[in-house]
Amino acid sequence: MPENIQVDLLNDAFNTFRNASKKLEQQYAMLESKIEELNEEIAEKNSAMERTRRLAAMGEMAAKIAHEIRNPLGSMAILATLLERELTHDGEKRKLAEHITKGVKTLDNLLSNMLLFATAPGARLKQVEIKEVIEESVLLTRGHEKKGVSIKCWYEGRTRIMADPAQLRQMFLNIFLNSLDAMEEGGTLTVRTRLDEETMNFLQIEIKDTGKGIPEEHIDRIFDPFFSTKERGTGLGLAIVSTVVNGHNGSIDVRSRHGEGTAFLISLPVAGERRIVC
Repeated sequence: MPENIQVDLLNDAFNTFRNASKKLEQQYAMLESKIEELNEEIAEKNSAMERTRRLAAMGEMAAKIAHEIRNPLGSMAILATLLERELTHDGEKRKLAEHITKGVKTLDNLLSNMLLFATAPGARLKQVEIKEVIEESVLLTRGHEKKGVSIKCWYEGRTRIMADPAQLRQMFLNIFLNSLDAMEEGGTLTVRTRLDEETMNFLQIEIKDTGKGIPEEHIDRIFDPFFSTKERGTGLGLAIVSTVVNGHNGSIDVRSRHGEGTAFLISLPVAGERRIVC
């Protein structure tokens, strides 16, 4: 075989080997990068699992602590109420007793929100008269009223739906308290209920205040857990509202303008439940 042919064959073999080596190097680099990505993904998942375990443990502990606190809190509420009755003719001391009652109610609402957030119980559905639930929630706001603030409720018929009354009470209470806090200089909180005229499958509830409104940059975050613009707020109130609405397969929307008030629009399904209007 001529020498030049041998050289050409050797060059071809060398070039083939070199190209194959480059491809192997590239594939090895890609494989190495994939392994790094997988390792990072596994590490992130392990970290997320660990955070989930810790959050679950914290939630369980928070629920136990909340239950333990609630027992003496109930006794305090009863005693404070009795004290208010005894001090009917002593205005100054009665005000102090009323402050105790208000503090107890605030703590009880905080514990209710913590329990709902920590345990995330499913909705226990039963026939509910929405008017009764709303009025019970209004009564629970007593002690949180502000001078010059009025609450007005309008109902189009008496509509029964399938819902969890305890969760709905907590939902309405959280919105009412949020609205009352927004009306520092007085105003009106209006609650309206009506059936969706187009489908008749949804009960629409509008809760509107004439308070200071929500800044536009905060609208998208108000239902996020632990987000609060208040100095002493926990950021759980409206997060619980969103959780309860979702748990009832409903929807919630909010409209607000800074300085002009806020309106919460809640739709809860009534499908499968016969409508009763009186």
